[in-house]
Amino acid sequence: MRNRFARACSVLAAGVAVTSVIGLSAASMASAKVHPNATPACGFDCFQLSSLTLGRHTIQNAYIPGDTGSGGKVGQKVNMNFASNSHPNEDFTGAQVGTLADFCIRWGGNGLIPSTAYVCINYPSGYPVYESNWSPFGNQSGLCVGAFTPVYSGENVTLQNCGTSASTLWIGDLANGTFDHGHFYTPWVNGASTAFSHPATLQVDPGTTKPINQLKLAPLNTLTHHVAPDSQEFTLRFGPV
Repeated sequence: MRNRFARACSVLAAGVAVTSVIGLSAASMASAKVHPNATPACGFDCFQLSSLTLGRHTIQNAYIPGDTGSGGKVGQKVNMNFASNSHPNEDFTGAQVGTLADFCIRWGGNGLIPSTAYVCINYPSGYPVYESNWSPFGNQSGLCVGAFTPVYSGENVTLQNCGTSASTLWIGDLANGTFDHGHFYTPWVNGASTAFSHPATLQVDPGTTKPINQLKLAPLNTLTHHVAPDSQEFTLRFGPV
């Protein structure tokens, strides 16, 4: 990815436009007569995160026994599960919460993403920053999708307290995104990763059990010129499953 950074500036204008599409607010879509995503109680306040490797009918899920929307705590695993509007563990709010300019000190941000983070050093200020707040039945839990710090390759993605570290912030790498069937997928780079050339990215392991499709942190693939493979890119959307 590092050797592709020069491309970022050339796609930034287009990328901002793309971000505005994939980061549509719930209010802007509320008039559409479609079946609500995840649980009806969460409705259009919630968004779905899906991967290119598993398709749009398998979405982000807090792996909590019983799937009742209760019992969440720091450290519980996050995976990808078949989408259903009766699963409160699939309810997440937040989506795009700003851009790097809001979080990196070099652009006057609040410093929640450290100055030594790969994303603050290598990406433009306008790249989107995402956060997933687990919100069963539309009730924000204060637990967000992240990792224990310091982050490391192979670490399971888990629920963490929101807003306390950059590990719950994910940056969309617009320069290396992929269009597939009208949807824009990008690598999601963890905001807490300070690796010089191989930052930790969000990736799904379809070979796991208990839970299936465990989300993990993995470095950029050196065989793809330091870019996450297309299959390990993600998109988000509001609306029906």
